[in-house]
Amino acid sequence: MHIALAALAVLLLTAAPLGAQAAEAPPSLTPSPDGQELLDTAAGHAWARCVEGMRWDGRGCQGEPALFTLAEALAMARARSETSGRGWRVPRVQELKQFSDRLAHATHAATLAPAAPAGWYWSSTVRIDSEAVNPYAYRNVQKGATETHADRLVPQVGWAVDARTGEARSDMPRRERLPLRLVRSLK
Repeated sequence: MHIALAALAVLLLTAAPLGAQAAEAPPSLTPSPDGQELLDTAAGHAWARCVEGMRWDGRGCQGEPALFTLAEALAMARARSETSGRGWRVPRVQELKQFSDRLAHATHAATLAPAAPAGWYWSSTVRIDSEAVNPYAYRNVQKGATETHADRLVPQVGWAVDARTGEARSDMPRRERLPLRLVRSLK
């Protein structure tokens, strides 16, 4: 009797709680029925399967990836939205980071996003430089910086995300030419 109770106690202590599942896999990307998009239903996004400049041929992405300045990337998203009738846009930093994380955990990442160039991709996130100048600090007075520049917009730089690592940087020159992967909402 004591052995049966001890065995039952061990079983209850090592069993998973009711409703708990084994370690959940991160949400996955699945190709759309026509293969043109990667669907992330958990986030509610549809990603272009190929970077801009390349086209899906049913087996892979063909062509050369186009490189854009940030202004050209935003214009490309508007143009693609107008021609397709869908709301394509340049993704925000967090969306790109999430996408690269999902690709990193995918078992067949090379077939999900084939021929995608490595490196930095444009984001539509705006960089705000919130440097407040203390007029009483000697180094600021010495430089002649006596006025306050709180939350000034720095228009020469933008945000970019490394497609492989998900690392983000806020100091990418807007005239830099980077690849672009567009996203749209599934709603």
